[in-house]
Amino acid sequence: MKLFLRLSLLCVVLSSTGLFAKNFIVLFKQSEISISSMEHGAFQSLLQTSNQKNVDQLKNWIGTRGIRSNVKDLWIIRGAALVLDDEAATKLSHEAWVKGLYEDKVRRLISPSPNLVVANTLKELDGDLWGLEKIGITKLRAEFPELDGNGIRIGIIDTGIQSRHQELANKNIVFKDFINHIASAYDDHGHGTHVAGTISGNKVGIATEASIIFAKAFAAGGSGGDSSLIDAMQWIFDPDGDLSTNDFPQIVSNSWGGDLDIETIYDVEDFAPFLRAIQTWIHGGIIPVFAAGNSGKSPNGFPGGLPEPIAVGAISPNGELAAFSSRGPNLWKVGESILTLLKPDISAPGEKITSAFPGNKYATWAGTSMATPHVSGAIALALQANPKLKFSDIKKLLLKSSEKKIDTQFGYGVLNAYEFVKLAKAYR
Repeated sequence: MKLFLRLSLLCVVLSSTGLFAKNFIVLFKQSEISISSMEHGAFQSLLQTSNQKNVDQLKNWIGTRGIRSNVKDLWIIRGAALVLDDEAATKLSHEAWVKGLYEDKVRRLISPSPNLVVANTLKELDGDLWGLEKIGITKLRAEFPELDGNGIRIGIIDTGIQSRHQELANKNIVFKDFINHIASAYDDHGHGTHVAGTISGNKVGIATEASIIFAKAFAAGGSGGDSSLIDAMQWIFDPDGDLSTNDFPQIVSNSWGGDLDIETIYDVEDFAPFLRAIQTWIHGGIIPVFAAGNSGKSPNGFPGGLPEPIAVGAISPNGELAAFSSRGPNLWKVGESILTLLKPDISAPGEKITSAFPGNKYATWAGTSMATPHVSGAIALALQANPKLKFSDIKKLLLKSSEKKIDTQFGYGVLNAYEFVKLAKAYR
């Protein structure tokens, strides 16, 4: 399923002054802070306290100019979201305390993959779980039966989840809806349930006992705004809103993103809101895993193609790179330099993947969206085997244990969960 998205502006709205206004994300200038030794809650507290001063400054700025707009505190990116007309936006961007102003874009689904097959039972789809076999899950379970994801929390940002599906029933699932604000877990599209099934489904999943923290940030039609996505990323950092509890996920699986033009070298600052959110995740002990994209060409999409996150490409059952899987490299302008990245970082099964589907059904689907949860689930098992592993350790061991390719199609190689978990378990 191609949950990769094209860009379009959010709907234009009328401001209280009668001028056309748009949704914007503003980033504040911040002093560098030492965070290397901070635990999750202390880091969050520092971000919230620091950002509140700038949010108050922003509210005062719009208030003195008679601008009526709600201001959403986005401390995860040291910024905020609000509505402005173009004139006000230009003025705000020139303020000394503002780092940058970004139009709030909408991400929309590309047309569904034509090879979607839905059935009432797993047997009707022949029960072919080739992806799990390919990455060594059968061998891993035989040698390490105690590794099932228990105690690991995995975040997912997607279209929703059918929590009562037989593959996902009786699991610890925390859910928040950023689209329709419905309290109970649901999936009005299907993509999110499929992804969740691969991660922790009882029969079709990898980390069968892992807990799920799910943010629905995409509507039934597959659209979601930047500010809503970042709001979801912020909530996932602290789902219960209590700094004293470690309820945040150790991994977040993201089967979404936006395509990039092969002929353009983008300035990394053009994607600063997502870059800041991902960096905050990493500093807060959260491992970001993103789909590489479904363009079938170079480069990988964003956020996966950014420097920090683990980007996942897709392979087919014959071991070849799937035709739709985005290639590398990714070139980024960083200051006055050009940074060249080997992307994707790793590849995993992503074609003819069978997993859960809403309505207690099953579906076979394709896309780097389907490859990404294979990597997320494998990381969950590695963290259960060795809870002391940091993001840098996980990434190093993940790439080291892969079936080596090292090119701009597969990245460093193909996921080998068995070798990965063995290395993680022994790592000191």
